Amino acid sequence: MIERRTFLRWGTAAPLLLAHPSLGRGAAATPQNTLVIIDNVDTTTDPERIAIVLDAFARKGLPVSCLVDLAPLNAGPLEPGSALSQALRTRLQRTPGLLQIVPMVKNLAGMTPYFQARAVHDTRRALHAAVWGTTEHPPYADESQTIACDMMPTTVAPSGVRASGIRNVLMRPQVSREVRPEAWDDGVVRLVGGQRVQLQPARKAYSFPQPRAVERVLYLSAQDFLTIPLAGLGSAASAFAAHVLAQTGDHWVSPILASDLQFRDAYAYKRHVALHFVVGRNATAEDQAALANFQRELEAEGLPSSSGPDAASDAALGYWISLKEGKPSSGSLDAVALFDKGQHLSSQAPADDGYGIAAELTEKTKAGLNSKNILGLPTVRLQDVGSAKETLERSLGTTDCVLAVSTELLQNQSYRRVFKNALYAIENDGISRIVSLPDYVKRLVPTGPYITHFRRAQTYQAQLSKTPVDPSAENRTQLLADAKVAWSYFDRWTNPKTGLCPATVNFAAGHQRLHETVTMWDVGSHIFALIAAVDLELISPQKFQRAIGRILPNIAGRRSQGRLLPQGWIATDKFKWGNRNFDGCDAGRLLAALYNLDLHPLVKDRAAPTVASWDLKDIVQNGVVYSVEDGILETTFRSHCAHYAAWAFRTWGIEVKSPYEVFQGKSSPDGQMALLEVCGRIGPLGAEPLLMEALEFGMSPESAYLADVLLAAQIEEHEETGRLICVSEGPINNAPWFLYQGLQFDAQGRAWATDTVAGLDAHRTKAFRDEHLSISSKAAYLWSAYKDHPFCDRLLTVVRDKAKTSNGFASSINQRTGEPSKTYSDINTNAVILQSIAHMLKEDD
Repeated sequence: MIERRTFLRWGTAAPLLLAHPSLGRGAAATPQNTLVIIDNVDTTTDPERIAIVLDAFARKGLPVSCLVDLAPLNAGPLEPGSALSQALRTRLQRTPGLLQIVPMVKNLAGMTPYFQARAVHDTRRALHAAVWGTTEHPPYADESQTIACDMMPTTVAPSGVRASGIRNVLMRPQVSREVRPEAWDDGVVRLVGGQRVQLQPARKAYSFPQPRAVERVLYLSAQDFLTIPLAGLGSAASAFAAHVLAQTGDHWVSPILASDLQFRDAYAYKRHVALHFVVGRNATAEDQAALANFQRELEAEGLPSSSGPDAASDAALGYWISLKEGKPSSGSLDAVALFDKGQHLSSQAPADDGYGIAAELTEKTKAGLNSKNILGLPTVRLQDVGSAKETLERSLGTTDCVLAVSTELLQNQSYRRVFKNALYAIENDGISRIVSLPDYVKRLVPTGPYITHFRRAQTYQAQLSKTPVDPSAENRTQLLADAKVAWSYFDRWTNPKTGLCPATVNFAAGHQRLHETVTMWDVGSHIFALIAAVDLELISPQKFQRAIGRILPNIAGRRSQGRLLPQGWIATDKFKWGNRNFDGCDAGRLLAALYNLDLHPLVKDRAAPTVASWDLKDIVQNGVVYSVEDGILETTFRSHCAHYAAWAFRTWGIEVKSPYEVFQGKSSPDGQMALLEVCGRIGPLGAEPLLMEALEFGMSPESAYLADVLLAAQIEEHEETGRLICVSEGPINNAPWFLYQGLQFDAQGRAWATDTVAGLDAHRTKAFRDEHLSISSKAAYLWSAYKDHPFCDRLLTVVRDKAKTSNGFASSINQRTGEPSKTYSDINTNAVILQSIAHMLKEDD
């Protein structure tokens, strides 16, 4: 009986929960597949004791799989010269088929597909180096197609492991758990659970689980071998093996290694063999035409293939495999440079092929996704056209692989006929399926929302690398005119008594309404607007100094719970009036503004005393900035403002952490993928405050990468649909009045998500998003200040043409209707536009 079970998983894979196919058939005896697994094998393991146990099992004919942990807590790495490695190595050579070593990646079940692939690649290579080093080893003693991990409460589909040649995943329990086999759609089997057994002295009996319609999995811990005296350990192990192998009722024991799991019963094991023809440098046009004809002949007979230059003969060359949805696979591949002067180029996607991945033909020990995001493909180079099947079995057994065939081996019709017969033998061996190299990669490469965003950014990397050029005289004139429009908001609505400006203004005829409270974010924006206005000579130095002199007393803060902090909000029509709360993100914006203010020659050092008076260090715990809401501390780490705020706090000498800072110790692709996952957990990402960092501090590597990902998605959306997307946070002129809009990294495709302060589900629906998605006026200017790209110019033109009003710029333009919020504007929109223009027109010192 086969039952389907639905899981919430990455990708589209869902497992089949398998029952044994022979039960209920009235057979005289039913095989009970049995796996004996020794875990907790690491550098703390006694090599003499494990050697005794393994030898005893071998004498009884009991296969055993050892789970080797290369990164145990409080212990060093396993070295090839160690006694443990020597013990394992010797027995792998002496008792082939009775022992295999399986690497442990403890938290694999909770990783996303990309990091599954990366962890498996690195761990398999590390295990190979730890056990074999430079020692020659027989092919059968190499790593199996199995990986092990711990059971976890919440798991992810093992959809990233096959890229590194893994077909079986052992999910070990800490205590005995019922065995549950899962067969996933991508050909991976995950065996969950098993019985924990402790090795007993020879005369003690064992209680094994009753025969069931699934595998019997027995876990022994190598650490428990210490509880039995050394002299009795061999006999204890022999007695255990005898108990395991003893037949029970009408079941006979079928002991197997973990790597044999899929070759039994209902799993229907299949492997992919990529048929790839290698074209030599001296190949003539006639040679290539003959190859093309032969490939068409094979295709007509159900044998697909691909061809390309001999990238395998040059370690600096590989192939670019396009992975873009809807793009047909190309049978002819171009070689791409993987390195240039020691630098990896795998992040540069060919412009015409869309996003994809660089792949190289390599030996099996290097197969998988490496730290440079290059996919190593285990490859057999055929030397004799008549022995293709035998060569595959000898070199790579039953694993997925590439069969690389030089066109020099197919010089005449008789050779091609012999080779075709060899291909038929492979195709009909019961497990192999011949595919082209691009299709091979597409079937095995990790996929998922984060990976797609990563690859999209790769595609656009070359065109996004340009920084803005100095504007022409005509553009300068236009930008100054825009700045005057933005300044009109402050000129018209700033309260002459307090010097503060309302957060939003609805200036519809007969319905004028001012929102007379502002957050510290708003006040920071006002200060930046004043700096821009004086730098652009829209106001005099004296007016600028007077304005700053009125604002600073209003933000002196309020003491609460023994802390003096800037307030959550203050009134713009009352002097020093506001609440007792504190917002860590808003304070970051204010601190950024005060830092830039303190550097301005007209008011140098005016802000420092105010900042020094605040007890900012008191709301930093373990490096994390906290907000205070009704006296309760709330972390800012689940917000995209946390990174921007961290930089602002640091400018004033307060060292704090940022959730974005995950690059250290990682390769560029690994760090970028980790950052995308962090952002996916936080929520949709928009232009603000992401791009403000470039204007105020200089762009950090983390924000620079995220800006490229966001801009690439907006450009791709425009190229494919014609829609102009320019997402950010900001007010709208109807309920719920304020929206956070951005790119959702953990959603499939390009999801332009919306959220609100209330966080209601109704504000996250597609219908709500379609109705309210907007082109942010301030974000358009931010993009123009940050990047030199025709898309940014297009955004600026649309906002310039549609969003100008008599009281500053409209906050946004509705994406669906194309209509701006004509009678609605706000302090942040106009402040950021002023900032951006000042940045663009700033004269070089």
